[in-house]
Amino acid sequence: MAMLGVGLVLLLTSYRDSYAEAGAVAAASVAAGSLMAPLQARLADRFGQPRVLAPLLVVHAAALTAAVLAVVAGQPLPVIGLAAAASGASLPQFDSFVRVRWAHHLDGTGRLPTAFAWESVLDEVIFVAGPVLVTLVATAISPVLAVLGTLAFTLSGGLAYLACRGTVPPTHTRTVGERREPLPWRTLVPLVAAFTGLGVAFGAVEVSAIGFTDQAGQPGAAGLVLAAFAGGSLLAGLVFGAVVKGPPTRGRLVVAQVGLAGAFALTWLAETPLALAGALAVAGVTISPSLITGFGLAERSAARSRVTESLAWTITALGIGVAVGAAVVGPIIDSRGAADAFVVPVVGALAAVLAASLLPRTMAPAPAPAHPAGHAV
Repeated sequence: MAMLGVGLVLLLTSYRDSYAEAGAVAAASVAAGSLMAPLQARLADRFGQPRVLAPLLVVHAAALTAAVLAVVAGQPLPVIGLAAAASGASLPQFDSFVRVRWAHHLDGTGRLPTAFAWESVLDEVIFVAGPVLVTLVATAISPVLAVLGTLAFTLSGGLAYLACRGTVPPTHTRTVGERREPLPWRTLVPLVAAFTGLGVAFGAVEVSAIGFTDQAGQPGAAGLVLAAFAGGSLLAGLVFGAVVKGPPTRGRLVVAQVGLAGAFALTWLAETPLALAGALAVAGVTISPSLITGFGLAERSAARSRVTESLAWTITALGIGVAVGAAVVGPIIDSRGAADAFVVPVVGALAAVLAASLLPRTMAPAPAPAHPAGHAV
């Protein structure tokens, strides 16, 4: 997951020398995946995760290979974008699937916040190692091999996940006339808006950091800069999961996002890749608390039969934001330079603060709708 976006940007800039086109292709992949996430979640809830994941892995492998071949062959940008979008749409939403398994097995134990914190820590380990690895392979060997390497990880990890049959959560099928619990839109709408703002910030930082190190004459430093960003979040996740107890709250989310906006402002002062890494490490400290709290709110407010879908909406919002951020900063980097592009993460984080402040104070699961008996829902 951490290698794909960076790998696509490095591949496009290597073959087409345009951050605008690179950001657009990366955005197409992320946006398509985000838009498909709720559908994947609904299908997984209904038919079971294994029956959904297996065909997705096959389609993803074919689509990502086609995208790489299109870039190498010099195909028009719409062709490349379409293949990248197909690869993103078919990328399994492991984030929500894994968290649903935790929610199923730890429901009622009081240990779910710790499990979500553990998942976020593992995510950050991935996002520390991924950018470094893909940048090293792309700059030292080949950007084509770097992107295909992401496919190898996806397939091997996906097959290993499919083998974990003992933790598969039950399916949720409904008969005609059975009531279906609603999604907690009163919580989800502001939460989706907040995660979209966070995604804009993350997507903008990823492309801007690559552009910044490239323009500084140190393209190989991009992976280390992004690793510092994820490393700050990793350390925060370890502390947050071990120290913070109790249910997630709106105030906790707002405070974390205010800190993120302030930390992103430090990137404007960075004049070297090392200084940028330091600023992003500070910003990273606020990421895990934001994501852990946000996922916790989405899970806590949803009925058991719709937890996957509720979590998928937050991940969808995050992905759409990443796509927007990546697409917006590309032209800014080409025309004004990477340093000016760091205004976009600040704007995204401030938008997240505003949205989070609109969350309701109580997060109880929504009651089932009063549908007349005998009607299909």
